[in-house]
Amino acid sequence: MTSHGHDNTQPIPRVMQTSPATLSSFGLVVLVTGQLLTQLDFSIVNVALDRIGDSLGTDATGLVLVVASYGLSFATLLGTGGRLGDRYGRKRLFLIGATGFCVASMLCGLATSLVPMLAGRLLQGAFGALLMPQILATIHATMHGSRHSRAVGIYTAVAGLSVVIGQVVGGWLVSADLFGLGWRLGFFVNLPVCILVVGFGLALIPETQGAGAPSMDAAGMVLFALFLLCLLLPVSLGSDWPMMRWLIVGLAPVGIALWRVESRREAEGGTPLLPPSLMRAPMAMTGFLAEAAVTFCYASYLFVTALCLQSEIDFSPLRSGESFCGLGALFFLGSLVSKPLGKRLGNHRAFALGAGLTAVGTLATAWLIGAFGPLLGVVHIIAASSLVGLGNAFMLTSAYRIALSHVEKHHAGEASVALTTIQQGCFALGTAFAGAVYAGLLPTGYATAFAGAGLSLCVLLAVVAVVVVWPSSATSRRGP
Repeated sequence: MTSHGHDNTQPIPRVMQTSPATLSSFGLVVLVTGQLLTQLDFSIVNVALDRIGDSLGTDATGLVLVVASYGLSFATLLGTGGRLGDRYGRKRLFLIGATGFCVASMLCGLATSLVPMLAGRLLQGAFGALLMPQILATIHATMHGSRHSRAVGIYTAVAGLSVVIGQVVGGWLVSADLFGLGWRLGFFVNLPVCILVVGFGLALIPETQGAGAPSMDAAGMVLFALFLLCLLLPVSLGSDWPMMRWLIVGLAPVGIALWRVESRREAEGGTPLLPPSLMRAPMAMTGFLAEAAVTFCYASYLFVTALCLQSEIDFSPLRSGESFCGLGALFFLGSLVSKPLGKRLGNHRAFALGAGLTAVGTLATAWLIGAFGPLLGVVHIIAASSLVGLGNAFMLTSAYRIALSHVEKHHAGEASVALTTIQQGCFALGTAFAGAVYAGLLPTGYATAFAGAGLSLCVLLAVVAVVVVWPSSATSRRGP
């Protein structure tokens, strides 16, 4: 799971260690705490959507931007954050990221209108992108043997459990209304944690750098951000800002420019943010498509379910958080069994199984909301969302293996960075898409609006599942 609670596949660092120092167990705790900071923030915001909207005087469209802006800046700067750590020191970038995340969280907590909140969320994503890549890179560079394996296992477990932790802790913090802060406490709680991370990090995290670190791909970063904006803003704002629709016109030229810039950079021996050569292998491209669909649908489901429960069925933040406990727990368990499942069924069929479970869970959620309405209980949503969590675990790990198994080993690092960048971008786009569909259908009733958004996600999953499974089936029919 990512920032948004959905990424246990962080970029594979270029491990060219310049420091012999070893990371202590306490140092690992500091790094993992920093990991939780970036991943919990989406969950905390998700359980407070209705109260944030009332406080800031914004509707579903504004809430879409509050969630999506974090993913947008995170996606744009994630690859650059890893390269900056390789070049200038991973400890330094980790501490800068934690310090900036602290300031950005304070800005979000103090926001009284939508614009300063969006500014704070963009900064949170930017500094989170500086912080996050340094964690796994430092673990790889400073730990070896069984200690290294255990540390990576802890890192993965924290990623899997971050949804549960974030939803429950976030729901409790917002509902407790300590010191009368309400939803703002979800942001202010980051401040003491960041201070502790920086203080202990200075003493406990060894400095490492990458030898021969690649140069920054500023042009690729800017064009990728523009490409996401050309999709995100028109979808998010819709009829509220008709002029934003003109951004769609810029989608094709920006996309072409991004491809050309990245192709030229790769041909010259550089390391582009999104290497075009990775996209030319059909099966690798299938894996990238599958990974994008997973994050797109996962972010969509989490956002629109939380919004509907809170704004229409009057779930408190605590009840909303509890509703997703099963989703996080089953995602974690599914991640543990996904590897043997992939070996038994094959990664392509495991992905299809995950897509089916996710679709069933999504449709079940829609039916429960329509059938029970105000009488809907937490246990109902737990049962349905658990299927979504299990299905996403199968899809995520299968898609990752499909993509990386068809990439040459010397491109594994670039492929992993590209995958994570695409994930975060689709996280923002998925939130925007589901929010737009839900808001557009809301005049017909919240049950219909949720069903429409959920059905659109199921159609997307079905199409992608066919694309993923078809090459594998064709190969098996042809025989060896």
